Amino acid sequence: MKRHASMNRIYRLVWSHVHKVWIPVAEIARGRSKGSSRKLFAAALSLTATLGHTEPIGGQLVSGSLSNPIEQSGGTTTINQASQNLSLNWQSFNIAQPETVNFVQPNTSAIAVNRIFDTNGSQILGNLNANGQVYLINPNGIVFGQGAQVNVGGLVASTLDINDASLNSNTRTFSGSGTGSVINKGTITAANGGSVALLGNTVSNQGTITAQLGTVALGAGSAATLTFDGYRGCLCFTPLPLRGRGWG
Repeated sequence: MKRHASMNRIYRLVWSHVHKVWIPVAEIARGRSKGSSRKLFAAALSLTATLGHTEPIGGQLVSGSLSNPIEQSGGTTTINQASQNLSLNWQSFNIAQPETVNFVQPNTSAIAVNRIFDTNGSQILGNLNANGQVYLINPNGIVFGQGAQVNVGGLVASTLDINDASLNSNTRTFSGSGTGSVINKGTITAANGGSVALLGNTVSNQGTITAQLGTVALGAGSAATLTFDGYRGCLCFTPLPLRGRGWG
């Protein structure tokens, strides 16, 4: 079953006359003028215009373990995860269209948290593969461009950060002051029973998200709690009392 832009009930969809797409906005958020919408969307799409590096750069192990150092050969980056949970810091994390990043993980429930300390948002234009769960965290935004192919056990793409201590819990809380946007224009596919969550200051799905027997959640705001229920990794999105921000 394909799931597109599945929204929590406290969010509503607003039509952007400028870009001809439906945009999720917090139900309590005030509407914005066309001028504000145009500026906000332009700021988000500027991520696709600035690509300083075309592969992940400067990966540093923070916690957990790798079975081998991070490998980069040609246009392929491979991260061999040895521990159940892994935390990495990156100077930048971009994937150009010819390039591939592979996470080789112990099992489908293993988690790799990737914090990206770049002054720009991340662009995923190529291939991202993982047999487990991949978290991409960049407060300046994440764009999955047209042609991007993401095949993972599960995915969280977020401008909000997470406390690594909560990774062993079924309930994981995200928060932060990142002002970036999370935009999908590509194809994101989770494994059967897997889940996909896009969390950010503003969020938009203009591509395809597939999670057979799983869950897709889009959440716009400054904090969120994700609850993973059962062996299928069912995901429930519960926003905290936050200042909703969205498109108008």
